[in-house]
Amino acid sequence: MKDIVANRQRIGLGQKFKQGLIVLRENGMIWTSWLGIYYLGSSVAEAAFNRMHARARRLGLPGTSSASMNREVWNSWDWKAGGEEWTLSPEWKQSMVRQVLRKYIPAGKDVLEIGPGAGRWTEFLQPMSRSLVGVDISQQCVDICSKKFGGSGNARFLTSNGNNLNGVAEQSVDAIWSFDVFVHIDAADAAGYVNEFRRVLRPGGVGVVHHGKEPELGGWRSNLTVGKFRELLETNGFTVVEQFEHWKDNGQTLPVGRYEDIVTVFRL
Repeated sequence: MKDIVANRQRIGLGQKFKQGLIVLRENGMIWTSWLGIYYLGSSVAEAAFNRMHARARRLGLPGTSSASMNREVWNSWDWKAGGEEWTLSPEWKQSMVRQVLRKYIPAGKDVLEIGPGAGRWTEFLQPMSRSLVGVDISQQCVDICSKKFGGSGNARFLTSNGNNLNGVAEQSVDAIWSFDVFVHIDAADAAGYVNEFRRVLRPGGVGVVHHGKEPELGGWRSNLTVGKFRELLETNGFTVVEQFEHWKDNGQTLPVGRYEDIVTVFRL
């Protein structure tokens, strides 16, 4: 089991020395040397991670979540797994579809999906929608989804510059869905998207967006926080209906994501 760096601060230096002698006696020099390297390396990594995020917050830096970086990453990504590498389990995905996607996205309506990737959620949205438009920063993803779903007659896919919905007509959609996307979009570009939500949604339209809670919680989180996303929505005239980290299904409590992620549901 990997150690948590913060836990080591609860042990005094003298106790650490005594414990080190026990480890050395019971495991030998080679094993103990590897343990020392791990402790040193993880401490340095933790300090670097914290300073990196502190500087990004102080200076408003996008970190690894700028539009240009996202375009490069997702155009070069190996999509053979279809995006299922982010699925916690098949049961989790089935429950997500039942308890979140189909609960909030109305059937028989015009739907916009931001960041369809390889079509992980598109396969459920396309057959239930009157029309579906998918917008992705990656041309590779647009090509994959066009090949998979383009023959359905009700789906089309467009590229985006990472903060707008060019090609989507004004007040042309009833619902917006985006999952595993805004965790990688920085706050400045998220603001651009939210402004576009107001333009393309019809009155009474609904949005369901998955995003991070805080950038420090894990993974390559963007600098978009749960509070900032709510602020962007409310400033643009949206009502936040619900924000949740988990849902219940048949007595089970299931998480939105691995890093205390959030789903925000909003209406115009």
